[in-house]
Amino acid sequence: MKAKYLFIGLALASLLCACNRDEESLFDKSAAERAQAALDNANTVLAAAENGWEMLYFANTASKGYNLIVEFDENGRVTATAKNSTTTGDKIMTDVSTWAVKLDYGPILTFDTYNNVLHAWADPRGDGDGLLGDYEFLILHADANYIKLKGKKHSAYCYLYPLEAGKSAADYYAEVEAAEKKLCSNGNIFHFSAQDKEYLLHDGNTGIFTLTNLGETSDSEEAGSYPFAIRRSGIQLCYGFLDVADTYYELDGSVMRSANSSISTAAPAAYFTEYVTLAGGAWVIDIEDISQTTLDAITAVTNALKKAYSSNKKAGVQGLRFKQAGDNIVLTFSFYGSSSKTTEMNYIYEMEKQDNNLKLTYSAPADENAQKVLAAFPTLEALLNTLDGTYAASTSDALNPTTGIRMENSAASTWFKATGKTE
Repeated sequence: MKAKYLFIGLALASLLCACNRDEESLFDKSAAERAQAALDNANTVLAAAENGWEMLYFANTASKGYNLIVEFDENGRVTATAKNSTTTGDKIMTDVSTWAVKLDYGPILTFDTYNNVLHAWADPRGDGDGLLGDYEFLILHADANYIKLKGKKHSAYCYLYPLEAGKSAADYYAEVEAAEKKLCSNGNIFHFSAQDKEYLLHDGNTGIFTLTNLGETSDSEEAGSYPFAIRRSGIQLCYGFLDVADTYYELDGSVMRSANSSISTAAPAAYFTEYVTLAGGAWVIDIEDISQTTLDAITAVTNALKKAYSSNKKAGVQGLRFKQAGDNIVLTFSFYGSSSKTTEMNYIYEMEKQDNNLKLTYSAPADENAQKVLAAFPTLEALLNTLDGTYAASTSDALNPTTGIRMENSAASTWFKATGKTE
């Protein structure tokens, strides 16, 4: 028994010695020394980027992100460049001022003299609040590949990535604008997938995603708002969706991926219905580039309108687009009649998704006025019926199908191209 207790005692002593060694290793530097090391690292990393940094600046937790270019030198000078509609009037603006890293509950990056680019969001302006931005930031992480900041006053996260060599400001902003157009134009909608769950992202053209459960609309009580900025290579969030820590989604073919989640769009047929029913968008049919069957029907209706309204040189079909009106999916028929203003009439369609096909079936006029127009111009019903059918849907841009979806039936006798447009 004594031998047993002796063994236990020796084991405990060994364990305590190991713990003491770990504690000594962990706390071999004083708090002041650790703070100074963090400050020195921040100073070194900020000034070491040979070509400066791409900064994704979020003024506050409710603000869209803005793209800045910032260059720090070892003498405490910073050159900042911006181009946006909010603070520079969509012109490239550059200003030079000073920067410093100081200690205050950790290393703080401060732009300590006025800079027209960097302080534009923090100016109080006439209302005393301005754009509610920051010019002092807690440095949460800093290495040669990535810096994460947090606004000292308004708590938004900002992110810095090193810029490659040989990139002018004009080239940089042209590429950012092209990426923004590709990803967010026409009210594009995405699917966010994480932890075996899927959600809908829309309203991205505002710079702030609305996140809803799949199948719900943007006015859902469960909707959440997530500010983001566009990089040339993907999307940078201010903070992660829901409880997912990921904030940067990098383009990977037709998907944007992060460590634990991804962003993509639905297959074209599903996207066609989602865009109409969930995102409040419309599909504008290109009446100049359409199957001959439908083109002949459009021509017949135009001729009837010209005959009926001969005094109006504009008389004729102006457009066709699918949208949601109340509980119905309608084809909005736009035309010039007796007036110089466009007249619109709605005609109800049933829309059924079948795998990657979409079945469209003309049902009835949406109201009494639409019925009267149909009675006055019988050729219109033939036009409406030509769009009946089951269509295979395809797109040349899987990340933003709003740039164009082609709908074609199996016999290729009826087809049309439609471009997304927010109403």
